Parts: sequence; C-alpha cells; structure tokens
Amino acid sequence: MIVKPPAAVMAHPVSLTFSALALAALLLAAPPRAAHAQAPAPATAAAAAAPAVVPQGGAPRDFQAERKAIEDSRSWTRYRFAVAERECYGKFLVNSCIEKAKDQQRTELHVLRARELEVGDAERAFRAAERDRSQAIRRAEFEAGQPGRAANEQASRDAYDRKQQEQAVRDAQAGAQAPERAANAAAYQKKQDDFDARLQEAREKGADQARQRQENVKAYQQKQQDAAQRQKDLEERRAKAEEKKSEGQGSKQPSPFGF
Repeated sequence: MIVKPPAAVMAHPVSLTFSALALAALLLAAPPRAAHAQAPAPATAAAAAAPAVVPQGGAPRDFQAERKAIEDSRSWTRYRFAVAERECYGKFLVNSCIEKAKDQQRTELHVLRARELEVGDAERAFRAAERDRSQAIRRAEFEAGQPGRAANEQASRDAYDRKQQEQAVRDAQAGAQAPERAANAAAYQKKQDDFDARLQEAREKGADQARQRQENVKAYQQKQQDAAQRQKDLEERRAKAEEKKSEGQGSKQPSPFGF
C-alpha cells in the first residue's frame, strides 16, 4: 500500500531530493566504523577507543537516541521512496524513474546501515572502556586496602603467637607444680584410706555390739525362763509338801509318851 504524502511534499519533489542528499552527506561525514580501523594494542585499547566514545564535552554518547534517530531516518527514506515511486507513475519513463529512486534509497540505507554499525562498535567500545575503568577502580581500591589487610593479618599472627606463648607458660607452670599436686593427691588419698579404715572398723564394731546385745537379750530371756521354772518347781514342791503334811497329820497315832 502506497502512503499518500502530504501536499507540501507532493508540491516540492525537488526539495525532497535536496534534503535526501543533505542527509546522506551528513551521515557520510560521521566517523567511520571502528571495525575498519586498525586494532590497537591491548594495553591501549580503552585509550584509543575513548575519543570515539566520549565527546569533547565529557558526556557519554546517547546510543539509544542515535539508534532511534537512525531508525527514524530509515523510515523517512522509505517514505520518500514511496512518494517518489508514486510520482514516477505520472512520468513518461516510469521504470527509469523508479530505478533512480531505488538507487537513491539504497544509497541512503547503506549510509544509515554504516552509521548503525559505527554506533554499535562505539557502544561496545564504550562498554569495554567502562568495564576496564570499573576493574581499574576495584583494583585500585584493593591495592589501597592491602596495607590495612596486611596490618590486620600481622596483628592476628601476633595475637596468635602471644596466645601460644601464654599457653606455653601455663604448661610450664603446670609442669613445675606437678610434684606438689602429686603429693597433695597422695595425702588426700591417705586421708581417704584412713577414713575408710575407721569407717570399716566402726561398722565391724557396731556389728559386734549388735551381736552382743542380741546375746545379752537371749541370756536375759533364758534367765527369766529359768527363774520362772525354778519358781514353778518350788511352788510344786511346796504344794506336795503341804499335801504330805496334811496326810501325815490325819493318820498319826497318839504317842504313849505324850508326844
């Protein structure tokens, strides 16, 4: 579908062609692709790409805006080709007119493509330079903090050595006090053995006393039983004696002698 151009454009085809030529000249004046330039050495890659990435004002290029401008120019080129193609159908040499319009379009698209490639190369160079700068900053910060880390490591080593020395002193003191501790342990063990012996003796003595008490109780009970038995026997003998006495008084004859 051919888009109908505005009336001003249809009325001034010559001015459109002049504008296209001016745009092409402006784009051709842009810096060439970085890919066609000789690759710099690795150590100076960021410095060589810096002039093409950062303008003299110091602000980075707006690659997104440049891409948008290129795409707008590409759309404008296609629109002007559609307008020119429509105008060619009103001319006598239609095919020749259309071919010239196509050549003009190809030239402008080629320039825009070259510009697009240059923007891509410049953006990649800018990203690489930014990455190199970030790495350089991190490396500088690391190197700047190296003395502090070395001091901390040395302080840690000194603290560790000091603790080791203190432990060695404590071990030496413990070794020197070992005989005293052994003597104290032996004295304590002797006291414990004496206590155990006295405790065992007290237990044995208590057991002997308990047995003696039991024997005394048994002996007392036996004496009580013997006494009761003797009392019983005595009472039985008395009863028998009284019985015999009574029997003897009833059967006694009068004595001739009066007694």
